[in-house]
Amino acid sequence: MTFAVMTTVHVRPGSIDDLAALFDSTNRDLVAGHDDWLGAWFTANRATNEVTVIARWRDAGSYERLRESAEFQAAMAEFAEEFTGPPRVSINEILVEM
Repeated sequence: MTFAVMTTVHVRPGSIDDLAALFDSTNRDLVAGHDDWLGAWFTANRATNEVTVIARWRDAGSYERLRESAEFQAAMAEFAEEFTGPPRVSINEILVEM
């Protein structure tokens, strides 16, 4: 069983590339010690200034523990400077993968 953690947030116009670079530079260290983490995609809709991160996990609880960590909170504080609203997070079981 695997899970997709989808985080979607609206961001300030013109900030998508900077946020992608920040994600690239911080995410590897955040998940390095989490064996249940399988991968992630940073996606964007430039027309609506919306970013979606899709992360794949073996265990949804592992993501929950990461989200509560001080390291995750510090990284999110950097991202949040460019948010125009609160992120929406959903955790879904992956039923079919192609």
